[in-house]
Amino acid sequence: MRILANAADLSPNTGISISTLQVTEELARRGHRLDLLYIRDGEFRPRYAEFCDSVQAVPALDLGVRHVLRDAPRLVPAVRAGVRTHPDVIYLNRFRPLPWALATGTLARAPVVCHLRGLIGLEKPAVNRILGRFTDRFLCVSHFVRDQFVALGGDPGRTDVVHNGIDVEEYPSGGPDEMRTARAGLGLSDEPFIVLFFGRVDPEKGVDVLVEAVSGLGGGGRPIELLIVGPQPDEAFARQLTEAPDVRIRLLPMRSDVVGPLHAADVVVVPSVYAEPFGRVVIEALSTGRPVIASSIGGIPEILTGDFARFLVPAGDVTALTRKLGELLDWRARDDGLAEACTEHVRQHFSKSSMVDAIEDRLANAAR
Repeated sequence: MRILANAADLSPNTGISISTLQVTEELARRGHRLDLLYIRDGEFRPRYAEFCDSVQAVPALDLGVRHVLRDAPRLVPAVRAGVRTHPDVIYLNRFRPLPWALATGTLARAPVVCHLRGLIGLEKPAVNRILGRFTDRFLCVSHFVRDQFVALGGDPGRTDVVHNGIDVEEYPSGGPDEMRTARAGLGLSDEPFIVLFFGRVDPEKGVDVLVEAVSGLGGGGRPIELLIVGPQPDEAFARQLTEAPDVRIRLLPMRSDVVGPLHAADVVVVPSVYAEPFGRVVIEALSTGRPVIASSIGGIPEILTGDFARFLVPAGDVTALTRKLGELLDWRARDDGLAEACTEHVRQHFSKSSMVDAIEDRLANAAR
């Protein structure tokens, strides 16, 4: 197949950006030809250039519902560029470029498969119904996203669930030696029990909830440190976090090396107070052999199933989060099989190969 893909930007700042790279790279490895259109440049461009037939910047891909007449002409260069690739199928990773994809697909006689990795752009049920009539297939990263999309006018007959997946070899398990190496590389001490938050640093991600929960922990003589890795928060929120009493906080900028901070951590927390469509960092952390405490909201409960459901806490519940962190302070001494169980859970249920198998199957069916 010749597949036309797209990306808003080529930086590692979001899970969508990282997953788009990994999926398209695997499709190319399986023998498919890839072309990519993107809006904003980033450090992933050289990697895309290694496996794509073409990588081209365009002025715009998204069409705002409120300003259709104003924004439509800005899509013309992207439509022309897409048609010139002669795709067999167009593969989207967001909803907002769907008008561009449908226009391109009409001219190029190529079907469109839209992978919904979130709910942004789905606010208008009438728009969802209209665009859905011309879209061959919708793929959702969780049953939560599918249910929300269908409730907002999406066609259940054209909508499947394909959970995100990763290659556990790219997020390897790390024991004491890997932990010491990772901490040394980040300038961290070996002594503290480190709680890690990795992602966007803002209130809807529940970072302030996590800070308050950590402040209530007693480490039993061992110091506790909160490591926050993500884009620089606004000044007021950063001050609110760093001035918290009784919490030692280290703020590090977002980085493409996810494994280093994960190996440095003892426990990873995803304390979101808004409904995460999936929660990619949960499977990344589990793959490295770290238990993950996460809010029981959105798509996260679809990841932490079975024995791992004990690590779910109500969103925004500081007391419950503090209690669960306290239970894990000595988890390596009490449950030496937990690290391996975390990695195996990802290998069995959230592998990259299974995810790409499902995506490849839907793309092939659409192209036929």
